[in-house]
Amino acid sequence: MKKVIILLLACFCLSQTSISQEKRVLTLEEVIELARTQSRNAKQAETSRNLGYWSYNVYSSQLRPQLLLRGTLPNITDRATPVTQEDGEIAFVTVNQNNSNLSLGLEQVLPWTNTTIALETNLARFDNYTSDITRYQGDPFGITLTQPLFNVNPFKWDKVTQPLEFEQSKRQYVQSLESTSQRAAQLFFQVLEEQMNLQIEEQNEAASDTINKVEQGRYNIGTSTEDEVLQTQLDLITAQSGAQQARLDLQTSSLELRNFINITDDVQLELIPPADVPEFAIEYETALQYAKENRAEYLDFRLDRLNAERQVAEARALRFSATLRASFGYNSVSTDALRGVYRDDNLATGSTFRLDFALPILDGGRNKARMRQARERQQLTEFNIEQGQITFEQEIAISVRNFQQIRSQIEIALKRQEIALKRFEITNGRYLAGKVDILALVNARTTKDSALRSYITALRQYWNAFYELRALTLYDFKEDKLLYNPLLEYDPKTDSVIERVRKK
Repeated sequence: MKKVIILLLACFCLSQTSISQEKRVLTLEEVIELARTQSRNAKQAETSRNLGYWSYNVYSSQLRPQLLLRGTLPNITDRATPVTQEDGEIAFVTVNQNNSNLSLGLEQVLPWTNTTIALETNLARFDNYTSDITRYQGDPFGITLTQPLFNVNPFKWDKVTQPLEFEQSKRQYVQSLESTSQRAAQLFFQVLEEQMNLQIEEQNEAASDTINKVEQGRYNIGTSTEDEVLQTQLDLITAQSGAQQARLDLQTSSLELRNFINITDDVQLELIPPADVPEFAIEYETALQYAKENRAEYLDFRLDRLNAERQVAEARALRFSATLRASFGYNSVSTDALRGVYRDDNLATGSTFRLDFALPILDGGRNKARMRQARERQQLTEFNIEQGQITFEQEIAISVRNFQQIRSQIEIALKRQEIALKRFEITNGRYLAGKVDILALVNARTTKDSALRSYITALRQYWNAFYELRALTLYDFKEDKLLYNPLLEYDPKTDSVIERVRKK
């Protein structure tokens, strides 16, 4: 009997169609697939995932060495310049010269200590065009070390947070697709309800027209009264108005669904209700465990806690500031030609050592206030995390409980529909035989229409709850499989999803 009801519902949705417009029949699964592949929501989710991929690549690239070519070439000056003389006077001398430099260096950051090591070779050229003099100065080889002494090591924190943010972007992508599926299901059943409503209203319009003719005939032979005929005429006008409004509502909801799943063709959508309602049990503890393992929100909690700890460390480090710079290498000067810079007899060792520091003697309580601010923010973050966890667990509990209740409501709605359809058939036959009045027929028809709408509403609530649970847990309880696979990664070079190599 259940399959017969589903078949009747499908016939309801497919019977009234436009002859002049091409039809496109879609099931719930097809609508969801279209939403996941070509909707704007899906494109936004894909772009956000790609952004997370490249953000992680930016972090990774900072840990690799880079070869840099720097320079100022040329640097020509041809103007009058004030020059201080030996007696203190200022003389304006016309200067026509070039002072260029070029360097090639290989830099590497040591993330463990936030140390920067650079291997460089430098070359400078000076030209005095007035006196026709050219000189070269170079550092054929040099090594430079830069070490912040009290600053927070950003690489230490990024080593923990950046992989989490990358993982978060991948989970968020799956969550966004599941939210897209849920929205597609909502719009699907919204259109399906309007299709059902239009079918009901058009049937009521036809039935009201038939009843009006029947009552008119009975009035002509004296078996009906004038007020009954007037009532049937009023019912016919009401049914015609209801059918017109149902057509308008269907056009509005269909347009919204077409825009969401990005169908641009001029076609009429015809939706088929799901043929079955899968039965499976969902335990709250199981759903909560999947949510903790898969949802991006639980990574948000960890990231918020880490960022709060980082802010405290940064506030503490701001008390002192010191940077050590040291360099060692070979340098030379040549007044004849460029090759003279690299002659062995011209090379000489050279080194620099520099320590920059800032130590506040009196800061007006600035450091204390900064530390208290960071600690209070950390405490607030902890409170927000606790509240967020409680709220999320409550959301899962409510979703699981609603899903279980909705499943039982579908059985009730289906049984009610069967009874209402059978009662209407019997009452309609008795009315045509003249055994019951029009009020009994209208009452049976109203009950039948309400039962049909209630069953579609129950289906909508069920599938909405189903996809809501999928989005909350990233787990498909129907197929008993994970929706998020941490070993799958997006590779923009091939525009495909690949599986990472498992670490032994």
